[in-house]
Amino acid sequence: MSQNRTDFGPVQLARWLGIEEPQLRRAQNRGLIPPPDIDDKRWSYALAKTLPDRIDDIVAALEPKQQPAAPDTEADANVRSATPRARGAQRRETFGPVQLSRYLGLKTWQLQRARERGLVPEPDTEQKRWSKELAETLPDRVEEILAAVGDHPGLGSEKSAEHLAQRTGLEVERADVQLLAERGLLRPVGDFRGWPLYAIDDLDSLDPADVTAAISDRHAWIEASLSSEEAAQLLGWPVGKFEVTAERNGLTPGRFGRYARSAVEGLSAP
Repeated sequence: MSQNRTDFGPVQLARWLGIEEPQLRRAQNRGLIPPPDIDDKRWSYALAKTLPDRIDDIVAALEPKQQPAAPDTEADANVRSATPRARGAQRRETFGPVQLSRYLGLKTWQLQRARERGLVPEPDTEQKRWSKELAETLPDRVEEILAAVGDHPGLGSEKSAEHLAQRTGLEVERADVQLLAERGLLRPVGDFRGWPLYAIDDLDSLDPADVTAAISDRHAWIEASLSSEEAAQLLGWPVGKFEVTAERNGLTPGRFGRYARSAVEGLSAP
């Protein structure tokens, strides 16, 4: 499978577009964002990449529309003229994610992870914003939040492999980081566009022996396995014949899309 992004769930698509998931749902309900085109649940990358250029218009369309009307009386005019100021004052008395992050001296990703860990309560107003009263209770939690989420958003698998290679002097690849995660030796601390991120402290605390074992397992599997092209060449078949025959015999590829050599050799037996 390609290592590039191939599809998005609603959470990943909202983050990728830089909006909140409720905004995504509202935009979808209003026909501003097309429905998922993969199993009615996920958006393909081909569809998703048509949206960033339209996101400003989409967000603008979600804003409440004002209905101007001429006041019938002086009292009505006074009420109407006061309404925008009241709304502005109300908005200043509440905090969105960006405003709350700044108020607490946090980065937006730190606030998001704090929310995911239950360290920051969810918004308490109808506008899905934090009230001033709730926000004022949070500065005392900043030290706890920073201790839990750290000061770096984390590294993806590729950058994690580069970091480990520099620290250990070993030839670490992305697949080794993924294997360490599969074995529970690394846990994602967040994600970027759906891809896991790993904390630098967690990478630095890995036992070099575990890293070496992951690398050894990768080399061992490559030695004991064959790509479709290599398997077809071994059997003297076209690649298409090998892949169809393998599927019919229940032979599925393992890591890196490679087939166990022993299983491939079994296909040639009468």
